[in-house]
Amino acid sequence: MDIGSIRRQNMLSLISNFRTQSDFADAVGKPASYISQIKKGVKSNGETISMGSEFARGIEASLGLTHGWMDSLEEIGDTTVSTTNTDQIGDHVSVGVKSAYPLVPVKYFDIKASCGNGYANEDYPSVHSQVFTVEFLRSNNLPIDGDGLVLMHACSDSMGYTIPHGTLMLVNTNEREFDNFTNNKVYVFNADSEMICKRAIKNLNGTVVLKSDNTDKDSYPDQIISRDTFGQFNLFGRVRYTFTQL
Repeated sequence: MDIGSIRRQNMLSLISNFRTQSDFADAVGKPASYISQIKKGVKSNGETISMGSEFARGIEASLGLTHGWMDSLEEIGDTTVSTTNTDQIGDHVSVGVKSAYPLVPVKYFDIKASCGNGYANEDYPSVHSQVFTVEFLRSNNLPIDGDGLVLMHACSDSMGYTIPHGTLMLVNTNEREFDNFTNNKVYVFNADSEMICKRAIKNLNGTVVLKSDNTDKDSYPDQIISRDTFGQFNLFGRVRYTFTQL
């Protein structure tokens, strides 16, 4: 692959980290029309065009990338999720492309959220960290600095196939207010020192139904909470991503 193609591929990877192509153009200080030409490889008059060294260095400077980052390409599959364990950086998750930014540490708590009737945890669970790429966090609408994010495991089968027993979950503890419940999303609660994991369904009367995805309602009955009883559950955060093994 020639240098022009490598730079173009890296530019496409960077564009995918922004909300729109125009946002990327603004970030690197170039007209959106010029970015489109580089992306297509042709000018409006049909003449071929590729990214030069000056433009490549400008992108690196604008986005805080290392000098020469645009000139090398790691061959990683479009949908590959890889984990690497080294003494320097520990475990990390990389989705689709190499990271253009420093890896972000996220705390991993040795605690479990019961997707059922509750799981009692130790008062001081052991903690270590796992690191994620900024690209992974941004693509899942999570804080790109990792603030408020926690990794934890679920236990029991009350969430059925949605969140199987032992599933590793990425929880955003910034989403923990009664008024900010997102309908039909899964949350973790701490009720009397027991962690429970339930789907939240909002009612028109202002109450919220906490339900399990398991259809066995005798074992896993629905629970209704209101603003007055919300404090008894101590919302821990919203489950934003799950890692399951097929």
